Amino acid sequence: MSHVHDPKAAPNRKINLPKTAPVPSPGAHAADVKATQAAEEAKWQKTLADYEIARANAISEGKEPPKPPVRHAVKADAHDMRWPVPVEAQDPDLHRLRELLGGAVEECFEQAGELVCQVKKEAILDALTICNQDVALRYEMLADMTATHYPGGWGFNFSIVYHLTCIRRRKRLRLRILILEGFEPESATQVYPGANWLEREIYDMLGVRFANHPDMTRILCSEEWEGHPLRKDYPAVGLGQRDIDCREDRSGVLTRKTMEAAGHLGINLKPLKAE
Repeated sequence: MSHVHDPKAAPNRKINLPKTAPVPSPGAHAADVKATQAAEEAKWQKTLADYEIARANAISEGKEPPKPPVRHAVKADAHDMRWPVPVEAQDPDLHRLRELLGGAVEECFEQAGELVCQVKKEAILDALTICNQDVALRYEMLADMTATHYPGGWGFNFSIVYHLTCIRRRKRLRLRILILEGFEPESATQVYPGANWLEREIYDMLGVRFANHPDMTRILCSEEWEGHPLRKDYPAVGLGQRDIDCREDRSGVLTRKTMEAAGHLGINLKPLKAE
């Protein structure tokens, strides 16, 4: 699979890293509310200062001073959409994890009826083992596992989430770790064998490797694929690795149009030939 990617010839492939929001937590939510209130107060103080300047200028010029500004209060509407905010942990399963893991737990909270426990990245295997084997917990199923790239994160670059299910109690728990670029968490296959392909997908899409994984290879892209498509620093339109070959186009019209369109994107679709 051969391709040529020239960012200068393809402006639509330039990467603009998004402004990263912090991962959900009670502390992050409280900080966000405080920052919003501070911004609103600063805006109001500026309005007052502008009014005083305008009033002083009007008096000095013998004109009628402007009306003072009015700070409007936000009216609550019962029909407004209310987003679920994270709150402190109340569920006994979260208290049980705090008791068993101790200082390895960074924070526990609930949001929209979901239980979330964030542990230190070095303790993820212990946390998974406890969730699976503790009699009071017994989360016997790893329902899903995924990750998110935070290029602007403070002290971390990736969030890895484990969705556990206790079938007999019909209950779900979310374990989470935050890691830096290059850190390799312990593979969950040592506790949940079904994590094999899930971890391979995370590696393929985001480039996070897992220690002691039985087969840490790509699962969706080919081994020759450059980059990891779900990272925030990967162009949304890709890097041009896909080959396009209109073999059924006898007249060559579709092939010519495809080559013209690819030229505008900075992709070389002509296969390399041995000289």
